[in-house]
Formats: sequence, structure tokens, C-alpha cells
Amino acid sequence: MVAAAFTVDLDKPLVFQVGHLEEQYQEWVHQPIVSKEGPRFFENDVLEFWNLIKLFSTPSTTPGLFGGGLLGYVIYDCTHYYLHHGQPSSDPAKHLKKYHLNHHFRIQTKGFGITSTLWDHVFGTLPSTKAADKST
Repeated sequence: MVAAAFTVDLDKPLVFQVGHLEEQYQEWVHQPIVSKEGPRFFENDVLEFWNLIKLFSTPSTTPGLFGGGLLGYVIYDCTHYYLHHGQPSSDPAKHLKKYHLNHHFRIQTKGFGITSTLWDHVFGTLPSTKAADKST
């Protein structure tokens, strides 16, 4: 069975469209986006990243907010890479690697925290441990 090719509509929010690309995603994501205003990620203006930046920034704080956001993302991405490919020697890093790989290979619907379990506690997505699973 061959699925019909999906075309992304740049006049609509991207967030709910890219999942339909399936195997075409890798090719699509490396193509330039040509539009007058740039891509929209969400339908709601409040959720748009750029509107949040405009809301909290002034001309003097914009470089700091941008740089801080960029640095935060790079640290997150390096941590994510390390959790997949590194050999941690300290207990916190070993725990985080086990926690993250548990998300990928055991319970994919929980444990979304990559660098911390904080938001999994907040949103109730903390996975159960193997010991808790055995006792039930």
C-alpha cells in the first residue's frame, strides 16, 4: 500500500502537519521555507515563540534572552547526545541515562525529562520503576 504524498501548507501551523510527512520528513526538514512572514508553529498567537520574546524583551534585553535561550538549547542537546552515546561515571549521570533510555525503550509514553525529572513530576509523566512494577 502506497500512501499519498503529504504537502505542508505554510499558511497553516506547522506543529500538527509535520507528523503526516512520515518518511518524507527528513527530506522536508532540510528544505528552505519560503514565505513572507516565516513559519507559524501554532494556531494560537500566545503560543508562538516570537510573540513571547516580543512580550518579555526590550531592545537592551533581546540579545541576552536570545543568547540564553540558544545556550540553554545547546546544553540540552549536548546532554541528550551524551545520554545516548556517553558512558557516565557519576551516579547522577548514570541515573539520568537510565531514566532517559527507559523513556525510549521501556515506557515511551512517560519520562519526557531529558536533563531533569522536574517536569515529569509536575505533569504526572514520571514512569514507575521496575521494582514498583514487580510488587503489583
